[in-house]
Amino acid sequence: MQPSSANPPLSSAETSPTPYPLLSSDEALFHACLENVTAQRCHIQCKPRLLEILHPENVAGFVKICQRHIDFLIYRKGDWLPMVAIEFEDESPSKASRKSRDRQLVEDIFSSFGIPVLQVHAKDINQMDTLVHKLSNAWQQRNANLELMPAPSEECAPHPPTTTLLAASPNSKSSSSPNSAANTTRLTTAACSSIS
Repeated sequence: MQPSSANPPLSSAETSPTPYPLLSSDEALFHACLENVTAQRCHIQCKPRLLEILHPENVAGFVKICQRHIDFLIYRKGDWLPMVAIEFEDESPSKASRKSRDRQLVEDIFSSFGIPVLQVHAKDINQMDTLVHKLSNAWQQRNANLELMPAPSEECAPHPPTTTLLAASPNSKSSSSPNSAANTTRLTTAACSSIS
């Protein structure tokens, strides 16, 4: 007869924790819209911790919020330079628990690095022209901020900067054509509607 174990086996409920999705349904829809708008002209990261993307030197209050995350961070393609941060608001409980002072602190920290922070609500998904305008303006603002900042040390091969975030319409010859933004909006609205 075998001796009884000092530690009884855990129940199935204890050994099988239930995983939960990284993104809420609204966040997943917004992420899909971002991918359609940008058409792989950038990298999009979901919920990176601030500790992973910012350095704490001389940042007041960093320790307090370093474990917090930003909902979406858009990077420049090629060198993964952070360009635009996005705080996404919906009706999920985790968003309701955010404190306004912490939200302001995060925005202040990103601003000190010249990274625009967009506040986007779930309802903005249905207003694609406004969303496209916000993203385009934030990308241009980041490019303008980079021109005013000291050049970083080159640790990788030179690459052409991505000066435009939005993808050009397949029927347009240039992303700077007058109708390109409108075409992009129409295409993106259709794409987002197809996955909702």
